[in-house]
Amino acid sequence: QDDGSPVSIFSLSGSNPQDRHMVAGRNGVKRLRTVRHPNILSFLHSTEAEVPDGPAIKHTIYIVTEPVTPLSEKIKELNLGGTQRDEYFAWGLHQISKAVSFLNNDCKLVHGNVCLASVVVTQTLDWKLHAFDVLSEFDANNEIASSPMLQFEWLVGAQYKPLELTKSDWASIRKSPPWAIDSWGLGCLIHELFSGGKLSRTEDLR
Repeated sequence: QDDGSPVSIFSLSGSNPQDRHMVAGRNGVKRLRTVRHPNILSFLHSTEAEVPDGPAIKHTIYIVTEPVTPLSEKIKELNLGGTQRDEYFAWGLHQISKAVSFLNNDCKLVHGNVCLASVVVTQTLDWKLHAFDVLSEFDANNEIASSPMLQFEWLVGAQYKPLELTKSDWASIRKSPPWAIDSWGLGCLIHELFSGGKLSRTEDLR
């Protein structure tokens, strides 16, 4: 920043402005900009630019946030064990659960992709939720409200999808409480934390 304080910069590129990754990225930027909570990544600025890539032009979205590190990297760096590890994981999960509860219950929003990759860690070792590309309004009576999830659910790894999402059973999803999908995601995150690796298939949760 202008005052010399550190930041993190996320970037997302596509072959053209209407590339589906770019469209999803814009949804994520819009959501991150407007949703504020102590356990959600703090948005500072975003811009979209055309960048030469050899003979072609690459379209890139840049997102500037508070300085953070991916949770998976921070876990390796800290190299905690035993009770110390368990207590840190419990504290972090408490923080992410508060972020999810705020989205689901207070904002009537569904994150849709809660997992290890959607959590970052601040310089003070607090956990924050990000990756809002699939974030959607939850309104059982309004099909339009969940359109980002319908449009961008391909971004969610198959191993992280509850059965209703795998089957694209939108009728059942709309009848479910707003926290149903993200509760499943929290379960995936817990599994990844304590198993020490990325979830590779849904069956591993059993």
